[in-house]
Amino acid sequence: MVRYASDHKEKTRSLIVEKTAVRIRSAGLEGVGVASIMAEAGLTHGGFYAHFKSRNALLAAAVESLFDVAVSVIDRIEDKHGQAALDRYLDFYVSTRHRDDIAGGCPVPVLSAEVQRAAPEVKAAFDAGLNRLAERLGKLMPVGGRKAALALLGEMAGVLNLSRAVSDAKASTELLAEKRKALAL
Repeated sequence: MVRYASDHKEKTRSLIVEKTAVRIRSAGLEGVGVASIMAEAGLTHGGFYAHFKSRNALLAAAVESLFDVAVSVIDRIEDKHGQAALDRYLDFYVSTRHRDDIAGGCPVPVLSAEVQRAAPEVKAAFDAGLNRLAERLGKLMPVGGRKAALALLGEMAGVLNLSRAVSDAKASTELLAEKRKALAL
């Protein structure tokens, strides 16, 4: 009988969540199939249920992971830029680089339209993640805290999503630049 390291199950679960998070960013919630995720992770479909009770439980874990990354982006920006962190975060968020990095960007624009049709546990993970992200961003806000940060995230995610949808590259870039000017806090 093969013996695994004590952290094998945890590492395997993390790998599955990581593969799912990447897939969500590139293909949305509906683009996640258990069999294909397990194959991508080098595992069998049958092994899935040792880690998750359902596909929706996997999606919820992946959504939580996506927000963990989004919160850590703010942490890194604050660590690097201190008092200028809010301005640097705004520069990052409404940039062409962020627009073009769908697979590595904020989960809010990627998920906001889709999550409204998701299972309750996936919606709950999105809500909790969005609130954590707003709470973290709110600590950088000069006034208004979490509520102001939530409104700001809504504005930025909306324009980022719109800039991704526009087929004219120049118009897309102008949308982002104009939103950044409007966000001069």
